[in-house]
Amino acid sequence: MRKQLSLLSKLQVFDNRLDAMYSDSSSPAHTAHRKPSKKRQHLANEREGLTQGINEHLLRAYERMRGSRLRSNAVVPVINGVCQGCYMVVTKSVIMQLRRGCELVLCEHCGRILFLNDTEAA
Repeated sequence: MRKQLSLLSKLQVFDNRLDAMYSDSSSPAHTAHRKPSKKRQHLANEREGLTQGINEHLLRAYERMRGSRLRSNAVVPVINGVCQGCYMVVTKSVIMQLRRGCELVLCEHCGRILFLNDTEAA
């Protein structure tokens, strides 16, 4: 699960860069009738490559969150026992679930997907 969360975190960074790149340059009405450019096709292929190896259930949860109000930060680390999405303290049982790394763990406060950063995973 840790490897998949790491891949998901990389996908989120890529998606955030894409959002920033295209948020200023294109409005939905302006791009609706254009054919996809070679650059956009290349980026779509690169994104699909990043999704390889991510569990389908986890990817669906991520995509659902990206479509909601959590848009840019669907996957966040827990640092010093604090969710970095909502900055609320998570319970010790959540920390233990994250250390076991066997299942998807969501923040009890904001609903984001949680993972432990490398220093806390040990």
